[in-house]
Amino acid sequence: MAVDLSVLKGDVLKKAEELSKDIEFRSISEKGANGYVLFGHNKILKRDVVVKFYYWGAGDHAEPELLARLDSDHILKVYHAERLNKDDAYFITPYCASGDLLDAIEKRRFGNVEAIDIAGQIAAGTSFLHANGYLHRDLKPENIFCISDSKFVIGDFGSVVPQHADGSTNSQTRHSLIYRTPEEITEKKYYRQGDVYQLGIVLYQLLGGVLSYNERDWLTKTEQAIYDKLSGIDPQLFATEAIEKRIVKGRVLELDSLPPWVCKPLRTMIRKCCSTTIAARYPLVSDLSSAMNNVRGRVPDWRVEEHPILRRGRRQFRIVPAKDALVIEKKTGESWRRERALNPANLAEAVVMAEAI
Repeated sequence: MAVDLSVLKGDVLKKAEELSKDIEFRSISEKGANGYVLFGHNKILKRDVVVKFYYWGAGDHAEPELLARLDSDHILKVYHAERLNKDDAYFITPYCASGDLLDAIEKRRFGNVEAIDIAGQIAAGTSFLHANGYLHRDLKPENIFCISDSKFVIGDFGSVVPQHADGSTNSQTRHSLIYRTPEEITEKKYYRQGDVYQLGIVLYQLLGGVLSYNERDWLTKTEQAIYDKLSGIDPQLFATEAIEKRIVKGRVLELDSLPPWVCKPLRTMIRKCCSTTIAARYPLVSDLSSAMNNVRGRVPDWRVEEHPILRRGRRQFRIVPAKDALVIEKKTGESWRRERALNPANLAEAVVMAEAI
C-alpha cells in the first residue's frame, strides 16, 4: 500500500511525488532526525530503496551530488543525490533489510573481539570520508547499517560536511544530542577528532555500555522534578541544557556499566576517544584503527551467547548460573564439565577465574 505523502511540504513533496513515478513508497520512518526517511520499492530497478530528504543548510553540508561519488566497502552506496533548494536536499540508498547497528545491539550482545571488528569497519569508513575531505558528525548505531551478520557500513549522510585544511568545520547545524562533542557546545566548532569521539561512544555501546536515549534519564532527581512541571517545548530545552552540561564535564559514559569481561585496554581506549580535551584523543581515525588492531590479539575472546563463553584457542569456558551461585564449566567434546575447584562469588570474579585457567 502506497504511503500518504501529505506530511511532506513544498519542494520536498514535489520531488517525492516525482520520484513516486518510479518508486512505490511504503512507509515513512520516525528515525529521521533532521528530515524525512521514506522506504519504497524501485519498480524500474526492481530493488528496495531508501530516500532521505534532509536539511542541507544553504551549502553548509557536503554537496549532495558529491556524496554519490563516494565508493567504499565501508560506506553505504548512494545511488543518487541532489539539491532541491537552498535548504533541502535528498539522497537515495539501498534498503538494508537486516536493519541498523542499534537493532543488532538491542537483539544481542557482542564480545570483545566482535565489537572491535565491527568498530574497525566503521573506523575504516570514517577514514575514507576524512581522506575525501568530509566529516560525518553523526556516527551512531542508527546510522550504521547491517549488510550481513558480520558486515556493517556507514550510512545517513544528512550531517556530512566538508572539512577545512585543519580538519575542522564551522557548521552550526546540530545533530544527535547525546553524541555531540564538548567542543561543539563550547566552541561551536566540529573537528576531525569529533568523529573519533563518536566512534568511542559506538564502541562503548557495542561492548554493552549503558546509554539511554530518554532525555529524562539524564537528569538528576531535582532536575526531573523541574522537568516534570514544564510544558510545551520547555522540557526539551531544559533537558538539552542539562545534558550539554554533562557532555562538557565528560559525564556521558558510565564505564562501570560495561560487563566485567571488557578488559582494561578497551576501557582505556574508550576514555581516550571520548576525552573532553581534543588533544587527548587519537589525532586520526587511523590511529584508533591501529590501536584496535594492536589490542585485538590480546583481549580475552569472550562471546555472549546464552551464557558468557571464553574462547582460548581450542579450549572454551563458560559461566553459568547454578541455584544461587555461578559456576565455571569447561567444554569437553560435546558436553560441559564443571570446574569444581572454582567457586566465584560474583560475575566479575568468575571472569577473572576463567581467564586465569
